[in-house]
Amino acid sequence: MRWTLVDGSPRGRRSNTAFLLARLAKGIEASGNAVDIHHLALPRDAKTAPESFASAERFVLGFPLYTDAMPGQVMDFIERLEGFRGRPGNPPIAFLVQSGFPEAGHSRAMERYLEKLAVRLGSRYLGTIVKGGGAGAQDPDARKWLPHLETLGRQLGDTDRFDPGTLRELAGPEWFPRWQHFLVRLALRLTVNRQCDKVLKKNGVFERRMDRPYELSP
Repeated sequence: MRWTLVDGSPRGRRSNTAFLLARLAKGIEASGNAVDIHHLALPRDAKTAPESFASAERFVLGFPLYTDAMPGQVMDFIERLEGFRGRPGNPPIAFLVQSGFPEAGHSRAMERYLEKLAVRLGSRYLGTIVKGGGAGAQDPDARKWLPHLETLGRQLGDTDRFDPGTLRELAGPEWFPRWQHFLVRLALRLTVNRQCDKVLKKNGVFERRMDRPYELSP
């Protein structure tokens, strides 16, 4: 079986999404399948991506979420699949969604959308891998959970499905408890917010940081 994997990250081959898809591909190949990987950040791959979907035997689309939104090039790719909607022979499809947010719950609305997308295309839905904290995929600490991706790849290659238990183990915490929310807010105030304030002051716009230019007038 030949699997076509598409990386939707704007960072292309150096992205965390590409890194995660490569680990998934390793598991798929371990099941005796062939894998092709395409990157939407490469003009050639972006141009031919819809045709790659049409000719695939099995298809996987992976991408990051940026503040709960998919990259524009991923939406462009999805819109270009309109011509294949309901076409007999569309490949079964799976998805991988990762985000910098450590809580997997941020990606669940996207997971539901992707399941509907598969139905609208007329493709058999194979499932969605959700990974919170994907921004640290290439850090040493990721070695604790990266093997789950290869396991999911083998499951997909062998059975055309993901084991729900393995998906949960990989996803990370669904939501942090409230006491951890307090610690995160404190950390943001002491680190990220301070750095942002520094940039605003440097550019002379600190006093306007709460402006709402697009707010409708009463």
